Amino acid sequence: MFDVATTLAQLSTEEKIRLLCGKDAWHLHGIERLGIPAITLTDGPHGVRLSESQALDGSAKPATVFPVEAAMAASWNPDLLEQVAAAIGEECQSMDVGVLLGPGVNGKRTPLGGRNFEYFSEDPFLSGAMASAFVRGLQSRGVGACLKHFAGNEQETRRFLVNAEIDERTLQELYIEPFAKVIRENPPWTMMGAYNAVNGVYACQSSDLLHRILREQLSFDGLIMSDWVAVKDKAASHINGLDLEMPGPGERDAELHTALADGRLSEAELNNRASRVLTLINQVMDQNRTVTVEWPAHHELATQLAAESTVLLKNESHQLPLSPNQRLAVIGDFAQNPRFQGGGSSHMTPRQLNTALSAIGQRTEVIFAEGYTETRVSQEQLDAAVQAATEADRVVLLTGTTDSMESEGFDRADMKLAPDHLMLISAVADANPNITLVLHTGSAIETRQFEHQVPAMLQAWLSGEGGGEALARVLFGEANPSGKLSETFPVRLEHNPTFETFPGTKTTVSYQEGLFTGYRYYDTKALPVQYPFGHGLSYSQFTLADLTYHPEARQVSFSITNQGPAEGAEVVQLYIHDEASTYRRPVHELKAFRKIRLVPGEKRTVNLQLDAHAFAYFVPHLERFAEESGRFELRLGFSSRDIRQTRWISIESDTDVRLLPTLDDTVHDWLADSRTAPILQNELDRLQFTEANPMYGIALGFPIPQLIQFIPHMGYSEQDARDVLDTLEQQWQQIKTLD
Repeated sequence: MFDVATTLAQLSTEEKIRLLCGKDAWHLHGIERLGIPAITLTDGPHGVRLSESQALDGSAKPATVFPVEAAMAASWNPDLLEQVAAAIGEECQSMDVGVLLGPGVNGKRTPLGGRNFEYFSEDPFLSGAMASAFVRGLQSRGVGACLKHFAGNEQETRRFLVNAEIDERTLQELYIEPFAKVIRENPPWTMMGAYNAVNGVYACQSSDLLHRILREQLSFDGLIMSDWVAVKDKAASHINGLDLEMPGPGERDAELHTALADGRLSEAELNNRASRVLTLINQVMDQNRTVTVEWPAHHELATQLAAESTVLLKNESHQLPLSPNQRLAVIGDFAQNPRFQGGGSSHMTPRQLNTALSAIGQRTEVIFAEGYTETRVSQEQLDAAVQAATEADRVVLLTGTTDSMESEGFDRADMKLAPDHLMLISAVADANPNITLVLHTGSAIETRQFEHQVPAMLQAWLSGEGGGEALARVLFGEANPSGKLSETFPVRLEHNPTFETFPGTKTTVSYQEGLFTGYRYYDTKALPVQYPFGHGLSYSQFTLADLTYHPEARQVSFSITNQGPAEGAEVVQLYIHDEASTYRRPVHELKAFRKIRLVPGEKRTVNLQLDAHAFAYFVPHLERFAEESGRFELRLGFSSRDIRQTRWISIESDTDVRLLPTLDDTVHDWLADSRTAPILQNELDRLQFTEANPMYGIALGFPIPQLIQFIPHMGYSEQDARDVLDTLEQQWQQIKTLD
């Protein structure tokens, strides 16, 4: 430990500037002469991906590989995720890692996002809640989190160059809010700027993002670093709020010397940036501890999370759970060579990897057929798979995407499985209709091509090193599936609101869909979906009752009962519908949830706490979230399309979110606003200009100046026109003063 202010005063300008860039790919500069060490940063976020070297060479020391973030979110279990992140923190400490580069909380505008597997959800509330739990768990073990990628980094196509055009309300409600929720609840030690530009300025040199939003609006006081090689203009980045450029070594330090000399970068700003780097080093030193990692316990934790993340999409005729007394055909290379993680910077080396084939084989007699190699199915593989299905009582077929289809660095071409895989599914299902399909993908997939042939289906995601054992537990009923979709599975890609705009042009991607992404779009449009947001079946059945709102505590209470034959967990989700709002809103939005485990017959009363944003939305001209008086419907259920209980409540707010119509707005605008309607209506009444007048409908569209010009042409005098204008101007000014 050291005193930051005292140390800063001892540094030369050269040393301060050197601190603002990494030493190499994974380390920060220390100050050797003052005994300040170089600390280590490394990739996450579903485990510790510590490189074997100082370079970006893809090597990684063995560590526990947990399920990817999309799967983490599908558990809907923040408490479990906190335990997982704490375990990751312990592994970081054992490897002398001070900061883990994660979690990622970018949005999912489209299922095609190549890095969707590395982000939590299409919903900002769920993303923020899960990320907050992750940060809390990781930092409880003295390891800093790095919340990323700030902001608007929702695609891989031209991610280093593309400019994301996002209106302020959409930016705040969908793409800033997950970051904001984490910062409010469990502030991370660091934040990472994105590669892309937002509204014309690269994220790592955007004063709007780094200063106005991150520092001023969100009051973030930790370190802001760049993504690796994201800095375009070294001086502009540090002038506008970036503290640390990564990776090193710093080859553009001279640019900061020049910026200091010409006054663009002040000495005070340089000191501020350097002090944040020193503060981070100090935190890491202070929290450094000796840890003995319980590797078997961490592996079991990874297995538990994988099981809780598994989503039972369908289960016709009770295909599942399986009986160990039946001959089972296990088909698919993923059974022996698991697709357990995504491609790119988060690619890890597992310490202990379970395969589904081994885990299932420990429970029943198995006939195995490879089925495919990557995306291709040979005739020999097809014949062997069909033969295995014919000989078995039931079939489990593992399929999904590959690294060549879904990875960091590029976006997916479509939402479909490989054509050969579709052919394999069809042939196997024809040979044996008692088939359970297991999907290993990092994001939503089209299932319409095989829905009619597959009676049972599991979304197993990219499930980490314990995924094979977890799958076996779910298949045989040792674990009751309790995962819920963290993103909507649309019927087809063409239904997605970004279909015409993603991934944009060579230079720009426009978020034209605004607030209407994911279920916010599909549910508002009442568009059929294959599987809705929040969907997931169980081997048990649950009922809800007694929905009550407690306004003083801002809490919702309800009772839940397990009426089925098995112990299980259900995720109860609360959506809020705004009956009428000044600005358009989605039909409903997730605002609270709880995962509740119950034994058969058990009934429990549960409270959900609503946060300050539960009824609010972002009002651009107020530059903040605000509640609006009105009626809201509480919708409690098991998915966004499976609402079991509702209750209407009223909210009173002292904030008027409406923009006061101006003298340049239309007659309709004035008459639609309760503050200006009496003024204009009185003048229209005085002129006896009513709806009976043939010109009334046309006049509604006139801006006030055009109305004044038109009055003399409707049989009134020039003086009448002047009197109307004088009255409107005088009374509008009085209202404006009070507004």
